[in-house]
Amino acid sequence: MISPRSSKRFHPKPYWREWPTGSGGTDDAQLLSVLGSSIHPELEDLSVLSWGLGESEKEKGPHARLDVLTCIGTDVDWQYEVPDDELETLVATTSPPDSIKERKLQVFFITTPWSEETDQSWLPGNFSISPFVLRILLHQGLSRAILAEIFSAEGWFAKMGPRCFTHPGESACLSSFEVSYRSRGGWVTGVGFTQFIRTRHQTTYFCINYPPHALTRLETLLEHDPSLAHRDFFLDALAADQNSKQWQYLIAQHRKELMFHENMYEDDKSYLVLAPKQLHQLSRNWNVLYQDCLDQLAVLEFLHRTYEKFRKTVEDPKNSWDVDKRSEMSESFEALTAQCDNLSRWTSVYRERTLIRINLLFHLTNQRESRTNTQIAASTAKVAEQTQRDSASMITMASLTMLFLPGTFISAVLSTTFFNFDEDGLHVSPKWWILPASTIPLTVVIFCLWNTWRRGRVKQLEEQAKMLQEERARMQNGKEKQLS
Repeated sequence: MISPRSSKRFHPKPYWREWPTGSGGTDDAQLLSVLGSSIHPELEDLSVLSWGLGESEKEKGPHARLDVLTCIGTDVDWQYEVPDDELETLVATTSPPDSIKERKLQVFFITTPWSEETDQSWLPGNFSISPFVLRILLHQGLSRAILAEIFSAEGWFAKMGPRCFTHPGESACLSSFEVSYRSRGGWVTGVGFTQFIRTRHQTTYFCINYPPHALTRLETLLEHDPSLAHRDFFLDALAADQNSKQWQYLIAQHRKELMFHENMYEDDKSYLVLAPKQLHQLSRNWNVLYQDCLDQLAVLEFLHRTYEKFRKTVEDPKNSWDVDKRSEMSESFEALTAQCDNLSRWTSVYRERTLIRINLLFHLTNQRESRTNTQIAASTAKVAEQTQRDSASMITMASLTMLFLPGTFISAVLSTTFFNFDEDGLHVSPKWWILPASTIPLTVVIFCLWNTWRRGRVKQLEEQAKMLQEERARMQNGKEKQLS
């Protein structure tokens, strides 16, 4: 069934399942009898395949989308969203390559569903490809190593390395040339796998999560020039170019964030508190981007080497395969490799600039803290000096008071008119009570005034100490936020 390609290549976000546990599937020996022998069994783990196929049969979520491109000569045929039963018919009715004289290309585009939680393509750890489709694709030549990688839960770091195999036929002539590798274009599109098998007259591709925009470009190019379908490594170069553009876009987005921080006014207190954590996250992203660019560079270098090996092998006189020589794909891979190498170097530069910015903010924070400590020390010294002066004054006053108070008190009392010394002795006035009646209230008033002044002074010192404590607390909180 031929239907126009919809504008949305991916399924709507399905329900996300955690990595399933348990075991199941058929026996390894039984699976081997179904799939047949392999040229490189040492690289294939049948226990993972049998378990993964068993888990795929239990999968209840949306299945992966399958599109098929078939090109015989200049006839281009797109089959979109091929159902399982029609896939078997489509493969069965395809003319075998030996029965035709024209070159044939057949591409199986497999697009896995999206994760609702992460908004990313659901790989690795994916069981959305139905076992029926997997068995058909395995018989068509799908790599068992790629299938085991799809079933793996550790594909984010334990990545499948690129592989290139030559399969000899009769009289030591080349029977087929096989290439498989893992690639990724950005953090949203997810993990992709590409495998192609080239025989004398036919090329078969298995593209899992092929870049969507590269697929759109492929449709447009084949509509304009169908002969491009038979250019060896053309689909690989197209996908690699699109993946590099995605990494370039991500680098540009993070560069904008870095430029924002570099142009920010450093003396802003709120910025100094928030920026270190943001810059640490940016530095982490630069590290991941740098590793992703190195992975992309490794894939491009592998494709370049493999293409040279392919040309040397198929153009050997004992093989003499037909090769499209209108364009030298090695030149395209050289250009893509140089572009990706440039991205890697600039990513490293931006990472270093981010670290420089982090160090600058660290030193600015230390300088601000040093100035604050200096101000606190100056305020503390001033308070101590004032306290010392007050203390010295009080000690002086107390000493003089203790020295003169007894004599002054006696002299003052006896020198009043209430006491009279004459030749007959001491005479006390009958109005003597006026002296204590006026002295005692006046003394109480003086003590009250002094106590009021003392309390005000103590309150002022407490407020200064509180301000110093709050300043120390703000500085400590700023340090903790920078470290968190």
